[in-house]
Amino acid sequence: MIKLIATAESIEQAKCLIDIGIDEIIIGEEIFGLRLPGYFTIEEMEEINDYALKNDKHVIVAMNAILHNDKIAQAKPFLKMIKNIGIQEIIVGDTGLIQILKDPNYALPYLYDAAVLVTSAGQVNFWAKYGAKRALIANEVPFVELKDISPLAQLPLVYQVYGASCIHQSKRQLLKNYFNYIGKESQEVTDRQLFLSEPNKEDTHYSIYTDSHGTHIFANKDLNLLAYLEDLNRIDVQNWYIDGLFNQGRNFIEIADSFVKARNHILEGTFNPQIIQDLNQTIRVSHPQNRELDTGFFLYEADQVK
Repeated sequence: MIKLIATAESIEQAKCLIDIGIDEIIIGEEIFGLRLPGYFTIEEMEEINDYALKNDKHVIVAMNAILHNDKIAQAKPFLKMIKNIGIQEIIVGDTGLIQILKDPNYALPYLYDAAVLVTSAGQVNFWAKYGAKRALIANEVPFVELKDISPLAQLPLVYQVYGASCIHQSKRQLLKNYFNYIGKESQEVTDRQLFLSEPNKEDTHYSIYTDSHGTHIFANKDLNLLAYLEDLNRIDVQNWYIDGLFNQGRNFIEIADSFVKARNHILEGTFNPQIIQDLNQTIRVSHPQNRELDTGFFLYEADQVK
């Protein structure tokens, strides 16, 4: 069964995504949620979750940050709060948090997300033994390897089909350190419109920003795998993740709607080159104009991924 999973930046956007046919909404807050387009209070999460349940949809709370001692101490109270409002699944990547989830008082089903580390069926199956219900496969895994992993995996695989790809995270405040080093006044380091270029490579523009989790750097181009959804469906990778970190408001809803329509065409047997062209045109128009799109590592041969 194909499931479309999307982030949301606001209550209004979450409800719109549910209304157009997105199956699962990812939300969270700043302490535990990593690289989210927006943060929510417990009351806002409850409102979104109630709306989702009324529409036979699902909310996932992101707790996928690397949790140092100051944050891990806050995990138990937060888990109790989200359980009390009816949240039924979280995203986890930190083993310390997985240890807490062993306690029945805090236990919740979780989607395992360790970013670039989830690259094999062995890793997926290891965490299946410790309570994971699904696993987000790294963007660096190309299709040629994904089709070998899928039949061996004991959990449903989640794969990103649209949005930004994080390629580096550091706990250090790299932007602030940089501005201090060059002797210039620090810009707003949390501004998500900043880019980093490699020396003598004018065509590089890696997104970079800093928050309470450190500094995040993203791939030169964002993902768009709409044209290859049928390939993913064919190998039983049917949980498709649509990330809206750098796309806001109505534009992201238009992009999500394109994936909903693509999914529907696949189920109806009407997914064809003209449909793909039309939907990709909508995505190009709705995608931020200062960001480019490509297929990332998806079409690489295995030996091309270093």
